[in-house]
Amino acid sequence: MTNPQQAVSVPDLLENLANGSPENFSLHFQRLRKLFPDEVAEACLYFLASRELSAAGRSMAFWLSAQGKYVNILFDSTAVPVEVACKALAALKTVDGDFLIRFRKAAEQISSPRAILRALSLVPALGDYSTLIPWLRKLSVHTDARVLSRAVKLLCEIRPNKALIERQMQSDDPRVRANAIEALWNSLTAEATELFKAAASDPHHRVVGNALVGLHLQKDPSAFVKMTELCENPHPLVRAAMAWCLGFIRDERGIPLLHGLAKDSAVVVRKRALQSLLAVQPNQTAVTAK
Repeated sequence: MTNPQQAVSVPDLLENLANGSPENFSLHFQRLRKLFPDEVAEACLYFLASRELSAAGRSMAFWLSAQGKYVNILFDSTAVPVEVACKALAALKTVDGDFLIRFRKAAEQISSPRAILRALSLVPALGDYSTLIPWLRKLSVHTDARVLSRAVKLLCEIRPNKALIERQMQSDDPRVRANAIEALWNSLTAEATELFKAAASDPHHRVVGNALVGLHLQKDPSAFVKMTELCENPHPLVRAAMAWCLGFIRDERGIPLLHGLAKDSAVVVRKRALQSLLAVQPNQTAVTAK
């Protein structure tokens, strides 16, 4: 919040008002937001993110919507944490029928990669975000690899596109390739299978891991076989990636493999294997990696 001295007082005042009578809330909420508009706007987002939409919360959401300023606050990573922003979106969408339009128009004005990435991090919480496709398409050729890969992932989650994925697989950035493949995880098509199999031979371990998870999700038995083979790969990062894969798919057949990787000579492999063992066997006590 803007004024450190008000960081505690404004949210507390808002909380107290929300717990009082509707009449008292309406009167004092109006005064409070005139005095501290920015502080109140942020406090409202925290309030909306922390509970079901009440009468007081609805008033807060209506005010934020009428101001139209909440979108820029949501895009500011220094204002509220992303998890708070995502939770507040539900209330804002409920009271503001034009929320997605406001979101898209504000997002299209952003030029900073950091701000764009923040906006993109909120998109999955929007539910049906197909109206954002034109914006995402523009970002799919962005000069910043992080922005590009995130936009492509979101685009492909809406409408898997083989040509788009193949274009991203030509990128020199493994993050771009890995995100493109991950975006296909829910696409149970022959085209997706073809792309997964091709990506399983990628030179980067993260891309390979995502490709094998994709094949596993399509019930392809070759995925587990390949994971088993790569658990003995000479490169530690490849073995660590397989430990991650086995933890992600949570297949009990992978437990013996994970126990073996938990004794690996490389710390990165041991740590990942132990994390995956805890995911597969949450009630079991794992040995601490040293």
